[in-house]
Amino acid sequence: MSSIEWTNDLERETVQHFKKLIRINTSAPAGNETEGARYLADVLRAEGMDSEIVESESGRGNLLAKIQGGPEPPLLLISHLDVVPASPDQWIHPPFAAIEEDGWIYGRGVLDTKNLVTMELMAFILLKRASRGKALNRDVYLIATADEEQGSRKGMEYLVRQYPEWFPAGWVINEGGGFYVTAGGKDYMLITAGEKGVCKATLFATGQGGHASCPPEEQAIEKLARVIEHVTAYSFPEEMVGVGKRFLDILGTAEMDATLKDLRHYVLRNSVTVNAVAGGERINVIAYKAQAQIEFRLLPHVSQAEVEALLEEWCTQFGISYQIDSFEPGFESSLEDSELVNAFASQLREHDPEATLLPILALGRTDGRFLGARGSDVYGFSPLLPQLPFADVLRKVHNHNEAIPVSSLLFGTKIIAEALRQICLDS
Repeated sequence: MSSIEWTNDLERETVQHFKKLIRINTSAPAGNETEGARYLADVLRAEGMDSEIVESESGRGNLLAKIQGGPEPPLLLISHLDVVPASPDQWIHPPFAAIEEDGWIYGRGVLDTKNLVTMELMAFILLKRASRGKALNRDVYLIATADEEQGSRKGMEYLVRQYPEWFPAGWVINEGGGFYVTAGGKDYMLITAGEKGVCKATLFATGQGGHASCPPEEQAIEKLARVIEHVTAYSFPEEMVGVGKRFLDILGTAEMDATLKDLRHYVLRNSVTVNAVAGGERINVIAYKAQAQIEFRLLPHVSQAEVEALLEEWCTQFGISYQIDSFEPGFESSLEDSELVNAFASQLREHDPEATLLPILALGRTDGRFLGARGSDVYGFSPLLPQLPFADVLRKVHNHNEAIPVSSLLFGTKIIAEALRQICLDS
């Protein structure tokens, strides 16, 4: 198998693009992603590659680029340009200065997801360079979006609705995985292969109103309190299906630390939380109605009808009513004989022969949900070295002093670039 020559110049180029992207402040909610998209477009133009910037509204730019190839299933590289806000007074270095210190680069978005923007940009460029004189076996897309941190309405949701031709069903490389965990003395690298569904609902309780000096017996707030107590204590059973079953099959009997135990719980169970409660607005007045907003996180196979059946059971038990406010189904991606997953595993073994890919469901909702719903297999994979394991990533993302080792940025770029070359040129 041919491989890419990783020269000092190539590594410097990667780090330079990364730092320049960090220095473009694309904080939500204003975003300013267009400036980041223009930077990417300029880089691609210097490589002789066309791209398109699509704004859902002024300043909220999304970059779209494509390398034309053969008839094999297309490959989409997606990431987002926006980042969460940062309070400079809480940082040891300015959050948009991309300061490098002791081999680490500090900055807002270095882990979410300007690292992946850079990895995919370089992989895309290197694939184009390698393909001169020979055609790719598939189309490859580079898509960097706006507004992911605020729900994707001005980014991926807008693009999929307005430009569906840019999103054919195929393989997708997305955020959410690529992090080391350890179990039983063995190393594993997480890869996401799906996302949970989300159902938001409102529970309504009604009762007798009155003056606080003479409270009635059947109060709405008391009824709602009983429901909330039940909901917060409710435990769904484990379900050995899909990604969760593969997770357990790979780990076997290995002893799990707290992080892996939390992941086990997440990939095997549904969950429900209470997000908001409202009841009564006036002093000394007992409200005759009260309500609570709840949110389910659901394994990919769970339907809205199954949620409604559970809510009906609660309504009967506690004398309440409900309404479904929204339902977004989850999705799972294929793990059986996936050429892309196999390429990731192959490249990982080249760098770490003892490491094994470990599939999970993404811990949140990402832009990938819009493509999983369209029939694509979406995999979260932005590889980092063991010096920044998964537990540390969780502590750094969206937090002050977000930082990434330069070595991890280069490692992830190499893994993705080599995997793309393997499946688009060498297979």
